[in-house]
Amino acid sequence: MPEEVRLSQEEFEQIEDLAACNYSPEQIAKYLDIRKEDFMAAWYNHRHPVRHHYDRGQLVADVEINQKALETAKAGNLTAMQVYQKNRETVHVENLKKQILFAGENLDDDE
Repeated sequence: MPEEVRLSQEEFEQIEDLAACNYSPEQIAKYLDIRKEDFMAAWYNHRHPVRHHYDRGQLVADVEINQKALETAKAGNLTAMQVYQKNRETVHVENLKKQILFAGENLDDDE
């Protein structure tokens, strides 16, 4: 049976930093020296702070990368323009899927 994962603010920040670098939850558990089963139980719970900080780390990195891509695209870089447009279309399609699949449901996360 998994035990409750209790972490310090510093450890939550480490989760964000590692998630931003695309480390898997299993790798982060090992890095933090937490039993994998305990960490994964927390990670699978979308309301647990572990999952929040993992998702936030990935989002912050994506925002920073997309901001740089947008700046480069605005400066006239054609490759950056194409990448930016592809990312925009991907997000649009994912949003449409959610609207179709979960219409009328109250979603409490962005999965």
